[in-house]
Amino acid sequence: MAMPFFTPGDDPGSSFVRLLSRIGLDPLEPAAKAALSDADLRNVPHATTCIAFRFADGVLMAGDRRATSGHLISHRNMEKVMPADRHSGVAIAGAAGPAVELVRLFQVQLEHYEKIEGELLSLEGKANQLAGLVRANLPAAMQGFVVVPLFAGFDARRGLGRVFSYDATGGKYEEAD
Repeated sequence: MAMPFFTPGDDPGSSFVRLLSRIGLDPLEPAAKAALSDADLRNVPHATTCIAFRFADGVLMAGDRRATSGHLISHRNMEKVMPADRHSGVAIAGAAGPAVELVRLFQVQLEHYEKIEGELLSLEGKANQLAGLVRANLPAAMQGFVVVPLFAGFDARRGLGRVFSYDATGGKYEEAD
């Protein structure tokens, strides 16, 4: 596919998601379209452990490695903590497939912004971008494919590590301690 050209009023700017939308691709379309019944959703136990610690020079993130499907362990070596860029990381909880795809899209979004703008997005800006991606997943979350990330990184402007948690609707909450 050839790179599209945009008029000044139609330019998607530094948003990779808007670029894909302008050329007719929907990067946030849920991977699984099948609707689950309410009974199916009630009978699927779920849990994960992802944590982030702030310390004097930054943050430390860790997560468990198991992916489960009900009572079964579907994968014993899942990577749940991934770098977002050189200064931040994302830990995932929820539906594994959509969560991994959301993180990949987030990584590309940050790289695209840096290439277009010629500078890194602020940590607060990154946290807001991730909130938008989580919010865009809401229709899938309503079908049971919930993605809830934990985002952390070093804020160069403030000179400290910061941790952000999210809810399924894209609500962003900075953790104080």
